[in-house]
Amino acid sequence: MMRKKQIGALVLSLFLVASLGATAIAATQSTGASTQEEFDANPDEADEVYVSENGDAVLVYEETSDDPDAEAVSGTFGIETQTGLMHALYGADFTEMDENVSEELGMVGDASFRMSPESVTSSADLTFRDVDAYDEFSADVNLEQSRTTYAANANLAMVINESNYVEAEESVDISAQTRTTATTFESSGTMTVDSGTPAGEGDFTIDMTLTQSDDQYDLSVSETRALSDYEQDNWATEEDARAALDRQFQSVAMNFGGDYDLTLESYSYDDNGESATVDLEYSVTFTGINDQVADMIAMELQNDPELDLDETEARAIADRLAELHIEQLQFSAEQDGSTVVIDWNTEIHNYDQVVLGVIEIAESLDDVDDELADQFDEARQMIEAQKEADLVQTSEFELSMTQAPNETSMEFSSSADAENWGDYVDELEERDVEQFIAETSLSFEAETVDGDINIVYDYAAKDDALLERILDEYEQMAEQDPMIGEEVTAAIENFRAAEFETARATMSITEEEAEFETATAFGNMTELEGVPFETEDGLTVTAVHGETENATTTMYVTVEGFVGEDADEAEVREQRQVGEDTTVNLPGEWDREFPSINEDEVRSFLEEGEDDDSLLPISTTAAAAAGVAGVVVVGGLFVAYRRFY
Repeated sequence: MMRKKQIGALVLSLFLVASLGATAIAATQSTGASTQEEFDANPDEADEVYVSENGDAVLVYEETSDDPDAEAVSGTFGIETQTGLMHALYGADFTEMDENVSEELGMVGDASFRMSPESVTSSADLTFRDVDAYDEFSADVNLEQSRTTYAANANLAMVINESNYVEAEESVDISAQTRTTATTFESSGTMTVDSGTPAGEGDFTIDMTLTQSDDQYDLSVSETRALSDYEQDNWATEEDARAALDRQFQSVAMNFGGDYDLTLESYSYDDNGESATVDLEYSVTFTGINDQVADMIAMELQNDPELDLDETEARAIADRLAELHIEQLQFSAEQDGSTVVIDWNTEIHNYDQVVLGVIEIAESLDDVDDELADQFDEARQMIEAQKEADLVQTSEFELSMTQAPNETSMEFSSSADAENWGDYVDELEERDVEQFIAETSLSFEAETVDGDINIVYDYAAKDDALLERILDEYEQMAEQDPMIGEEVTAAIENFRAAEFETARATMSITEEEAEFETATAFGNMTELEGVPFETEDGLTVTAVHGETENATTTMYVTVEGFVGEDADEAEVREQRQVGEDTTVNLPGEWDREFPSINEDEVRSFLEEGEDDDSLLPISTTAAAAAGVAGVVVVGGLFVAYRRFY
């Protein structure tokens, strides 16, 4: 049984390595180093060696598995620096195995992946079997992004069988909407939380609205609060309540250096229930706060030794920060037993001035390097482009989640779009701001059917310089993160120099069989880290080929300069890869053809259906890392067969 799982895991992992390419660049460096160390530490002796007149050689390793199911797996793989190709094609016939491997895999279906320097595409139609944890699962995701449009929406619902550490049913429901422009931010929504058990502090309600007019802030509040025993004396009379509110808002005004005016519009005290309650309606007007806040900010900025700002510069930035304008800030909350309902409605203007003020503060730091300064300048230009294009972005989402002792359920939906998106992209280009806006489309659907989960997706991302842009992003991240180091940057440069051309992977799994095929092409593969493979004694591996059939895997390793020209058998046997049981075949003593990659067939596979495949449902940046997947395959094949060499 374990053997079946290993075979299934191998098939799936090969496809995922080839298609996702996750952490491929980092893996390039580490895999090459660790593999070389293991090879050099304990090289296995070849079964045969075939020596050419120029001293090159092919080392042949053969291993036969005693697992009866091994005969059901067959295929070939190869890596050649001369052609710049990597290729693997493996299949498994489940009917020749003792157990139902299809059930062990838990999945049937087809998937495909392709990448070129200008695009990443993938698609799949998969069924995951007997997913017992899900009573219900459905998902529907769509994304369209281009130079002129942006729109996205998603719907998700699931019911999961699981034990939760709750005694009563708990739930949360959220509905929210946002709207942003270059200068304004608006948000509204409702959240309802049911904890299952009443809170100990008693019920309450509060409804407050804050508005701003020039230098004046008006706060209007209506509330009902439950009073604890020690609070009752502070609110027992209208005079007590006014005094308590005075203390509260006097402190607020003093903190901001302004004045306040309080009006208690209504008051009611009730101590007939389980706990005393007080009903209040009041309004508060604050004045003189803006100037005081600006003065306080300017003083702090000017006194900060790291900023090195004079009084004029500090005041200019402080005035920017103080320009934030609260058109409306409305908030209400009500608790009734175990349920709390919260509503909000917010509209804020001039928030771009705050962003620009923060940028100016950051730019004034002495240790800001040129690259970071360029990013600040780019952020400023993006705000200007948003203003000029009148970019309006809206989004909304709804979430409902319930936890019961033996079940968790969730429903989620969201949508987002942008008005004047095309004008915004044009404005960015006019300012020479390079934004990664690839032509991207995604459709993803999933649902439970008779205990299975069916998933169908189709994704495509295209841009004239897709891969180059993403490599630039990785390079910038590597340069900005001291933990990554120069090795990753070097690996990225090596990948560029290797002249990546294309990569493709396909996978098909049925009840009876599975097939996996992947290929990658480079214009100059030898620029990749670890290709060709160099041993510690100076030997160079320029090609590796393998064939698996009838439970036997034969591996052919082509070594450049294995011995000198016209070497005799004694000189060959001096090599550490040649043991006393190794059959040595000298020039003129053998006439044998060795496996090689069929370049025409592999190129045809790479080109097949170029307009039909699409991309995995992950972010464009993450998916585009798949372009370096071939690098991982190099290291992975060496690791998988390290015992042969």
